Amino acid sequence: MSTAGGLVFFGEDSGAFTALDASTGKLLWYFQTNQLWKASPMTYMANGKQYIAVASGSNVIAFSLPRSGSVRLK
Repeated sequence: MSTAGGLVFFGEDSGAFTALDASTGKLLWYFQTNQLWKASPMTYMANGKQYIAVASGSNVIAFSLPRSGSVRLK
C-alpha cells in the first residue's frame, strides 16, 4: 500500500511489516511479527491522525503515522 505522503507499506515473507520511501526505496521502518500476513494493509483516519492497520496471524495490528513533514519512522 502506498500513501500520498510518499510511503510504501508491505508485509514480508519473514513476518516483518515494512515501510519504505516510495521515491528512493530506502528502508524507513519495520516491525517483526513472526506471523503470516492475512490481508493487505489498509489506512484510516481517527481524530485527525492517520493509521495503518494489517491482519497478521490472528491479530489486527495498527500503527499511527507521524504528522505530515515529520517522517521519522526508523
